Order: sequence, then structure tokens, then C-alpha cells
Amino acid sequence: MQCRPARTIIAAVCLSLLACLCINAAFAQQRTVRVGVIDNPPRIFNGNDGKPAGILGELLEAIAKEQNWQLQAIPCDMQSCLDALQTGHIDLLPDLAYSDARDHLYDFHPTPALRSWSQIYERPDGSIKSLFDLDGKRISAVAGSLQYEYLAALPSDFGIVPDVQSVGTLEAGFDMVADGGADAAVANHFFGGRHAAQYGLVATSLIFQPLRLFYATKKGSNDALLSGIERHLKIWQNTPGSVYYQVIERWGAAKSTKSIPVYFWWTLGALGGLLALSVLMALLLKAQVARQTRHIKASETMLNTILDSVDAYIYIKDKNLRYVYGNRKLCTLFMRTPQGVLGRSDADFFNGKSCAAIRLHDLRVIEKGERVVQEEYNVAVDGSNVGTFLSIKIPLRNTEGEVEALCGISTDITEHRAAQQEVQRLAFYDALTELPNRRLLLENIDRALSVAKLDSLYGALLYIDLDNFKRINDGHGHDVGDAVLQTVAQRLKDCVQMVDTVARIGGDEFVILLDYVGRDAEEALPNAKRAAEKVRTVLEEPIVLDRQDYLAGASIGLTLICPESASTADVMREADMAMYSSKQSGRNRVAVYEASMHHEASERLLLESDLSHAIGTGQFEMLIQPQWNSAQHVIGAELLMRWNHPERGTISPDVFIPIAEQSALILRLGDWAMQQACVIIEQLRRAGDLYPVSINVSPRQFRNTDFVERVQEILAEYGTPADGLIFEVTEGVLIEDMQATIERMAQLASLGVRFSIDDFGTGYSSLAYLKRLPLYELKIDESFMRDTPANADDTAIVKLILAVAKQLHLQVVAEGVETQEQADFLLKNGCDAVQGFLFARPMPVMDWLDRKAA
Repeated sequence: MQCRPARTIIAAVCLSLLACLCINAAFAQQRTVRVGVIDNPPRIFNGNDGKPAGILGELLEAIAKEQNWQLQAIPCDMQSCLDALQTGHIDLLPDLAYSDARDHLYDFHPTPALRSWSQIYERPDGSIKSLFDLDGKRISAVAGSLQYEYLAALPSDFGIVPDVQSVGTLEAGFDMVADGGADAAVANHFFGGRHAAQYGLVATSLIFQPLRLFYATKKGSNDALLSGIERHLKIWQNTPGSVYYQVIERWGAAKSTKSIPVYFWWTLGALGGLLALSVLMALLLKAQVARQTRHIKASETMLNTILDSVDAYIYIKDKNLRYVYGNRKLCTLFMRTPQGVLGRSDADFFNGKSCAAIRLHDLRVIEKGERVVQEEYNVAVDGSNVGTFLSIKIPLRNTEGEVEALCGISTDITEHRAAQQEVQRLAFYDALTELPNRRLLLENIDRALSVAKLDSLYGALLYIDLDNFKRINDGHGHDVGDAVLQTVAQRLKDCVQMVDTVARIGGDEFVILLDYVGRDAEEALPNAKRAAEKVRTVLEEPIVLDRQDYLAGASIGLTLICPESASTADVMREADMAMYSSKQSGRNRVAVYEASMHHEASERLLLESDLSHAIGTGQFEMLIQPQWNSAQHVIGAELLMRWNHPERGTISPDVFIPIAEQSALILRLGDWAMQQACVIIEQLRRAGDLYPVSINVSPRQFRNTDFVERVQEILAEYGTPADGLIFEVTEGVLIEDMQATIERMAQLASLGVRFSIDDFGTGYSSLAYLKRLPLYELKIDESFMRDTPANADDTAIVKLILAVAKQLHLQVVAEGVETQEQADFLLKNGCDAVQGFLFARPMPVMDWLDRKAA
């Protein structure tokens, strides 16, 4: 750019520019940070050497050393510090508790530096036991503190009216109580535990306001400070024996974002070296300016050439924040000629929000003479994204030392930030839902365990498995399945607070980490249960996609994270076992982890191992239970499987079938059952019994892709007529992908195999599927028979099933018939066959044939 006022002015500006760039452009230049220091030992106070001391003071000194900051301690009371932070007279305020109200005024880093709580202290003869004892009492509290706000709000919240006395420091508050000017004082437990005895005070049992303590800055003004603090806190808190824990141990107390890349500092450092050469050249020209004006003009051209070749945006603004110089790269960014940039302000190039942020930083340079290093995200005046810049701005002074202008160097770090964010996203977040993945979840659980052990606080883990997702995904396609998962993710995020973690760890499995649910198990468990029930209720609501409802539902396992929790793996395992218990108990419910679940899980693993061995070693047998009609003739029979374990004895199907269903063993077991049925059908026919036999078919076996082919192979292998076989299926099998079910049943029915609905009336009973499916019979569940015909409700249900079956021309078999009265009622009302202990218990086939022969 060519900018030519009077010669002498040009020379002065050039020399000033070169000097300021040489001295100030490097990233590693030490920065002065003004720190507000409240007298609040042991957390923070002004040391004898004038530096911040205490837990937070020493931590800040350690961070400052790493960051190359020079800390300037500015003592002040709480209210003065808050005012100074707002007005910009201090850059940083340690020991500030987070609240929603303060979040609107100040910026906080994500990781708490410390955790604390408030406690009431009084003289030994005091009588404060609960909040209600504060009524009418004179309570000293530091002005501007959260304790002061909390006590001041008690009248509207509880109808309690304490006389809150404002003091400047905690020492003043304790002095007031010791001198009789107040009945009690409120303080954080760090200060109180260290100083109460010194003032002759004792701690009451009244504890409230668990707090998270941070280093805070003025809203939108010091992101770089907070980034540096966050980075070190996160690393140190996750590193045993780090500076963080050394400071904590030294004071006897109890407990992250990316930094600017190093290569930027090296880049700008190299720029400084390059410009140092220009400074030497300018000094030589200054000595010759009176005699050789043309040399000055040559140096101007050389300087512009150098500045135009630098891969950074270099500019000078006057006191009115208007551009008086811009290098070629800046002009290209603004799409203006050099003359088109002169005299313009940022409002000509950036939108209002960007201008406000830039102006805030520029005024610190112009009005206060500060050197500012700031990351700026700027948007063009037309709303298009310009980029993210690392800007260094320094004051340019005249011979009297007054600030006349500012010089800035801005480096475009947009691509680097985008790459950082993408790496972060891929490493720690699920691509579909944008939720944290298992890796980030496990890190957060590790942190929660550390907090639980250090602060004796309780968290909770919810393990969520969607009950119906597989049916939705298989029946409607992956696009619908993905949309359902995204909707579930959003609903889960809406259920929790910002500090909590919602993660997707696999297919249809989600985990919620609740950061804090209480101070002990009695408080934590009810809170966690309420949160889990809220999640279950939200997921129970239909998900509407393209005007169609999808019901996901969820089984939720809950476990507490407490000081006794062993490890992250144990916590995850406990929540998983609780979720499995929820599934086993009927789904769509919340189950809380109990120690017995670990034993049950171990038992399941042992039984699964034994089951695999048992299928091929003759430990299973098939029993038969006949079915009689009204003429006392056997017209059918059900085959029931039993496991004769060599050590455990007889094991019921209710125990081993769910275990087999969870693995591929159910397919082997199903094949064995069909093979045995073929053998028994042949035995019965040799004895002259031509009635069909029924066997149960599990949902997983029925939905297996080669089920129809396998049935055909077994029937052909044993030469068994298909009409001798009835498959009993549950209602759940029927509604799982209805169209595929209809097609599969139709294929088998064409062979002659018949179908019966087992336990009819206990599941999803619908006339719609009864009409569409090729069914042969319904089986009335024994739960309806226990009180029939004595119970009017059960009797009405049984009559309704009989009436429905008659209208649809279906056979009906009643299970669990144990009395003659039940049998007479059923047969009188049109039941085709009855089955139960009244007639015969399940028995080996040979025993049944012997009984018939006798």
C-alpha cells in the first residue's frame, strides 16, 4: 500500500511500526495479568511477597509460570473484586462460585478448580441446628457472595427471616460473631475449618450450597486466559502427583480446551526476527534522512514489500479506530484497494457482533495502552464467514509517550481450528448423533469417580437399551432407524443438565452420566430414580417421522457412583447388569443394580457354558402332556423340554430358554426339539395314535433366515408328515415385522405345518393379525384358568377368547386345567380340548404309551 503524508511523519510512523513489531510480535512475550485477590484463606489470599497465595493462588502461579504470565495481585473484597472485573480493572478473579446469574456476567472455564460448600459457624453457646433456627438471628455474610444472596432469599423461599449483616471479608464476619455483633457467620468450609477455632467459634450442623469454584473473567474479554487455565487444570487433575495434587496436599484441602498451537508462536517469532533486520535498516535511514530523502522513500517501499510478503494481516488504526495502513493481505481479505481501506472502520467490513468484540479489544490498546493477544472469530458485514484469527495488538506511542495508534498482526487459524474440532469430533463423538462416544464417556466416568472419592459426592449412571429399535430398523430401513436414534439422542439431552453426559456407546445403547445426585446414598438413590424414570417416560412417547408413529421404549439400568465404587469398568458392568434385569422383568422399566445381580450374571454364564455341553450329551429329554376333548379322547399333545443337569438336577425351561435365546444355542436347541418331535410322532403312530403334537418355537429361531429350509430338511430326514406338527409361537413373534411373519408362516402352512398362538391374551392380542395369519388354534394361558369359573373377570376373558376363536374358525386348547369344575366349564362353553394336571402331568413318552396300554 502507498500512504504518503509529510516525510517526517512517514518516517516516524515507519520507525514506530518496525519497532513495535520487532518488540511485540512474538507469541512468547510475557503478559501481565491483573488478578483480584480476595482475602479468603486457605483458598486465596495476598501473600507476604505480594503475590496470590493459598490453594488457588499457588495453582495460578504454577499456570502463570507455564504460560509466561506476570501476575499482578490486586487485593479487594468480594464486591470490589466483582465490580473491578466488570469494569475491566482486573483481568482475572479466582475463587468465584458458579451460578446461572453469574454465567450471564462472567466467563468460566469448564473444569472446576475446587469444590466447596457453605456452613454456619457460631459461638459454643449457640443454638442453631437447622434453617428454621436462623429466623431472627443476626448472620454475617460477605457482601456480593452467593452465601449472602442465598440467605437474603430465604424469606421468600422458606418464610424464614434472618437479619443478614453485610461484611467485606470472612475475617470481619468471624470477628463480628466473636465480639457479639452477630449471632453466627456463614463461610466456606475451607476457611471455617481453618479459622473457626482461632475466633472461638464452632461449626454447626447446617451445611448448604455445594459450590463449584472457578477462575472467572469478564464476559467475552479473556478467552485466552481461561483456555490456558482450563488446559492445565484438566491435565493436572487427571495426573496423580501433579502440581494440582501437590498444592491440594500442602494445604490439606480436597479438587479442559486447546491452547494456541506452538507453531504459531514459532511463526510469529520468525516474523519478529525478519522484522528486526528491517529495524536496523530503518535506523540507518534515520541517520541519513536529512541528506537523502530518497533513501527514506526507498525504505518505505522495502518495508511495504516485506509487510506485503508476510503471511499475516498487518494494519494500523488511529485513535478513532480507523485504518491508516493495511498490508496487501488485509486488502485482499477486505476485497478493497489500499486506498479503499484507508479511513474505513471495522463496521465497513464486519457484522455488528464482530465489530463490538474487536472494538472492546482495540479500546484496551488505545485507552489503556495494553498489549492484547486475543483469538477473534469474525463474520463479514453480509453474514458470510470470514474466519478465526489470532490477533496481537500493541499501542504506538509518540515522543511524549502518548498512545497515537495501534498496530495489529492477525494470523488466520481457521483451518487449524477446524482440523482440531474435526479430530476432536472423530475421536470423542458419535458421528450419527453427535453425542460423546464410549471413549469420552469412560473419561468422564473416571473423572466422576475421582470426584466421588475426593469430595464424597454421589453421581449416577443410567444404561439405556431401546426395546423396539431392532424391529423398527429391520422393518422400516436404516434411514428410519437413524432418524429414531437422532430423536432419542435429542430427547436424552433435553432430560439432563449441561454438566451431565449423554453418550451413545453402540447400536441402540445409550448411557447417561449424572454428575451429581446427592451427598449420600439416601439422598442420591431417590434423585437418580426420578431422573431415570423421567428418561423412561420421555422415551415411551411415540417418535413421529413423516406422520408415522414409532414406539422405541427403553429398558434402563441404574447404578450409583459413590466413594466405594471400584472402577469405571465396574460401574459400567453394574449398570449393564441392571439393564439386563430390566429386560428380564418385562422391558420398559428402570432396574437398580443390586449385589445379587452379579451372582445371577455369573450363574447365567455358568449355565450358558453347561448348556452348550448339554445339547450333545443327552442331558435333555422331551416330555409329553396329552390334550383331551369333551368325549374324553386324546386329540393332541404338547411336547415339553426338560434339562436333567448332572449336578443341579432338573432345570425348568423358564430358566434355560432365556439363556439360550441370548446366544446362538437356541438354534441348536430348536433343531433338537424338532428332531425329537419327529421321533415321537413316529412312536405314537406305531401305537395307533395319529393326533398332532405341539412344540414351542422361540422368537429367535422363528426369525432365523433359514428357518423354513431347516424345517423342510428335518421333516424330510425323518420322513415325518408335516400335518403331524404344530408350532406354538408367542404373540410377540407375530407382531415383529408382520409381513415377513405372514410370508414365513404361509410357506410352512403350505407344507402342512400348523400354528398355535401360545399364552393367548397375555401379550399383543389383535383381531387384525388373527385375520391375516394362517393360524390353526389358540391356547388359553393358565393364568386365566386359576380362578375360572369362580372369578368373574377371568371367566369373562375365557368366554371372550372362545367366542373370538369360534368366529374365526380356530381351535381352542386351555392349559393349566386342574379341577373338574374348570374342565366342565370349558368343554360346556365350546373349548375343543383341555390340558393340565387334572388329566395328566408331563411324562416321558414311553410312560404315556405304557399308561395307554394298561
